Amino acid sequence: MDTMVLKTQKYLNATYGSNPGYNTIAEDGMTGWSTIYALTRALQIELGISNTADNFGNATVAAFIQQYPNGIIQQSSSDTSKSRVYAIIQGALWCKGYSTGASGITENFYGGTGSAVKNLKTDAGFENPDSTVTLNVMRGLL
Repeated sequence: MDTMVLKTQKYLNATYGSNPGYNTIAEDGMTGWSTIYALTRALQIELGISNTADNFGNATVAAFIQQYPNGIIQQSSSDTSKSRVYAIIQGALWCKGYSTGASGITENFYGGTGSAVKNLKTDAGFENPDSTVTLNVMRGLL
């Protein structure tokens, strides 16, 4: 049982559980496809897709590119805005084994999450990785 995965599962169910496009998942702290599918559906909901699915298909790709043509960029330290998309990134990173340095979902994308993205990119073979979550990085996470 992974505490951060459990926190992700609890966050997803609490945030999206009443949305008809989301399927409630077990809160067991175990990374698996059900949690990844829940993260995918949560992203689709945030992208405005009403007919959600367990896969990162063409509609998700198109909506992601439309909303984030340059990827999802790390916040400046003075930016206090919150985003559920940032929470989805944090949860996906934890499910892949990357620490964001936070003790829970923050709905922010600061340096700790940025470092986790850089570590993921380094492990994937990127040269000079940055913290931007591009379409391909998001697809890899989900």
